[in-house]
Amino acid sequence: MRLKAVFRSATTMSMDGSPPLLKDNPFIFPIPPEPDSVREDIPPVTPKQLRVLAENMPDYTRLTVFLSTLAGGLRCGELCGLQVGDIDLDNKILRVRRSVNRGHLDRGEARFAKTKRSVRDLPIPDALVDMIREHLHTFCDLDDPTSPVFVPRRVKVMSQTTLEAQFARARKKAGRSDLMLHDLRASHATLLMLKGGTLREVMNQLGHASEKVAIKHYQRVVAEHQRQIVNLLADEFLQEAYAEGTQTDSLEDIVNVTEQRVRELTRMIADFKQAIDELNLAS
Repeated sequence: MRLKAVFRSATTMSMDGSPPLLKDNPFIFPIPPEPDSVREDIPPVTPKQLRVLAENMPDYTRLTVFLSTLAGGLRCGELCGLQVGDIDLDNKILRVRRSVNRGHLDRGEARFAKTKRSVRDLPIPDALVDMIREHLHTFCDLDDPTSPVFVPRRVKVMSQTTLEAQFARARKKAGRSDLMLHDLRASHATLLMLKGGTLREVMNQLGHASEKVAIKHYQRVVAEHQRQIVNLLADEFLQEAYAEGTQTDSLEDIVNVTEQRVRELTRMIADFKQAIDELNLAS
């Protein structure tokens, strides 16, 4: 797609009016369709599975699975990049300001990196406040706002590789060998929608600017919920449809309606006759 765009630009007149570099676009190959993601059919994590995942994570990173699933769908790098100053428990706000990677070409030590498109403030669920507070007091330096929330054992910055390896061991205990750490992010998006969250709210939670990305890659179809919705729709629709057909009016009501209709027709006939008489007199 990029090569085709380059050649298209080369065969177009420049903005300053200079002629194009090429007369014809040599790119004649069709663009293949985007391959289907093998992750799209992975079901979201269940409450019991989340508990087992957390119990089998190391104590100093156990909070990561709860934050990713229940508090904003944080990416692995964003979890590693959290600092103490990013968490405001008084106002229940979690600020995402950076991520962690290994630099150019994915080499070197893990380091903090600024992230612009994914900067967002996330509401911290009430149910996680005590859990986060306990984690901060147990594992973090509360006097240093730049101290990492997830403090590694041997290096300065928690790497994505380390966190993903820990999760890989925990998922086996939960019976979810198909689950990746990033899938907790998709679980958050799906579960948020099932609880009534709007598409825009889900996009804000995940830090997305594209509706297509949010829908295609981060919102899974939950078969049980889909069946519940279909049943609910059919039940309510048919009940309302047949409710009118099953209502029977009493004989007295029918007589009253008929008499009222006869009176209206009699009045209309009388008015019509009067109009004819007036026309005859005028002629």
